[in-house]
Amino acid sequence: MHIFNLYKLKCIILHKLRHTWTFVVFVAKLLDNWYRRAINHQEQLQHNNNNNNNNVMEQEVQDEAAAAPEAPEAIANAIIADEPMDASDVENEDADDEIDIDEDDGDVDDDDNDLSDEDESDPELEEMYSDNDWTTSNDESEMSTTISNVGLGPIEPLIPQTARPMYSFQPARLIKCQFKDKHCIGGFPLGRSGHRIIASKSHLYSLGGYNPRSALTAARRGRCLLFQELWSYNFATNHWSLELNADNASNMPTELASNALAIHNDVLISHGGTGYPFGESCSNDCYVYRTSEGNAGVERLKVSGDLPTAQYGPGIVIHKHYLYTIGGTTGFDYSCDVYRLDLRTKVWENVYICRPEMRDDPEGRYRHEVVYDGKHIFVLGGGTSNSVYDLQRIPAYNLDANSWDYFDTLPDRKSGAWSQNDKGYPRPRKCFSCVQHQSSNGDIEAFITGGLQGDFSTYFSDIWKLNLRTKQWSIIQTASLPRPLYFHSAAHSDNGCMYIFGGIEYNDKETLKRRNDLYKMWMTIPKLSEICWDAITYYNDNLDLYDRQTLLSAGIPKSFTDRLPPQRPDVVNGDPSAAIVTSLYSIAKRARSQMQ
Repeated sequence: MHIFNLYKLKCIILHKLRHTWTFVVFVAKLLDNWYRRAINHQEQLQHNNNNNNNNVMEQEVQDEAAAAPEAPEAIANAIIADEPMDASDVENEDADDEIDIDEDDGDVDDDDNDLSDEDESDPELEEMYSDNDWTTSNDESEMSTTISNVGLGPIEPLIPQTARPMYSFQPARLIKCQFKDKHCIGGFPLGRSGHRIIASKSHLYSLGGYNPRSALTAARRGRCLLFQELWSYNFATNHWSLELNADNASNMPTELASNALAIHNDVLISHGGTGYPFGESCSNDCYVYRTSEGNAGVERLKVSGDLPTAQYGPGIVIHKHYLYTIGGTTGFDYSCDVYRLDLRTKVWENVYICRPEMRDDPEGRYRHEVVYDGKHIFVLGGGTSNSVYDLQRIPAYNLDANSWDYFDTLPDRKSGAWSQNDKGYPRPRKCFSCVQHQSSNGDIEAFITGGLQGDFSTYFSDIWKLNLRTKQWSIIQTASLPRPLYFHSAAHSDNGCMYIFGGIEYNDKETLKRRNDLYKMWMTIPKLSEICWDAITYYNDNLDLYDRQTLLSAGIPKSFTDRLPPQRPDVVNGDPSAAIVTSLYSIAKRARSQMQ
């Protein structure tokens, strides 16, 4: 079986290719082959309608001539698109779907408690399927989730095929991941805020969060008002899976809003967080989450020593064999104290208590973000209930000297970043997202997205980059969030791609709504093998239907096939719902009867 039929692709071994141009030719041939197959399919339809054969042959010659790249510039243009993505063309949301509740002050409306159990499904279904969401005017940004069977053998598509735009690699552009059509009801996370996400090479993980509509339903059913859920999203298959919840992991924590999440040796570690109502129940525990088959579960670490204060909104960093936590709030008091946990001995140690009233220490804050370069842990932004801290002079904890240093940053002098309000700097904010990435020259770059100011009247949709070596700020002019967003979360995979998920959206109607949209942005130009893999998964999001040996014999390296989830059975003739674990928070009563 020749999976791609590209001149017997199985003889091509990526790690033996002599130079990078071969990768470019490989991708160009892949795209050319897909286009030729689409033309052939169109010809067959015309033949069935008894069209003139001569006209068909003439059209084929013209289309093939148009599809064949004639110069290296044509191949490069097919791989890297230079046109910026327009993410500002949005649709208005229905008034019934708008939520006028804030994360810090999100009391549940008691009037809704009078709803009967039979009627409780409607708001949930509205929330799940209220996808009058952010759209773009560039067709290349719409990643269709229909399964494309580009030469992948005799397996029939699970859903009808539709034409999709030709793949193009778009660095520093925001692209929406279209996953909802691949799932049934409850098969993907509901809109949420205050959650945390983290990424490995193959998966994105989302833990916890809050949605007031789901909280109302959970209260009536006697469940935790926060999402006691750990979801995973596979990058290659564009598919969400519910890994852990209160049903299959009895010791899931209940303080699952504004905690901190990290990944260490392929194991997820969370720290801190708050339950609902926010601030009344806080945590200083550390939980370990495992998702591997046969070893899935949640474990609360048994620790000792000088434990940090139970609080939420901290920032954590794993340095060597230590987990550092900085800052947070109990709901009343704010700190910027530094504690660390020895992951070998499970002993906490208080390494620095901030005294801003006595010395030049940073003031207490929460919902800040932390990045580090191996020597310093930089604290970006954050604030209190009614204030925020700027991003011009950044405090950084010195890991070796056990002291605080301050670094003055440089503004972006480009016209697109300069204004009288910010003068080339990102404006002060909290509740934003941040990831860090190491560029090809070794520099550490931090990317921040969205957020809000302390007065809850100014919200942000911009994306900025900070070079930790040069301390230079740069605004990303080719990408921004379609609408302002806060209490969202972001993560990055090791190949240089940033993912943004969930959060509270602010629109022109001055209303707020929790989202479950997932966006990706390449922060850099990765290896060409990564671009090839991105193109393959763009056209074939059903690779988990094939056994690994078939994919390996087609020439796909093992390092990429290992990123796929376990092979799933072909459910075309079976019942797919039997193998799907769904969220009890998002399945309405009437919808559940159809799933059982």
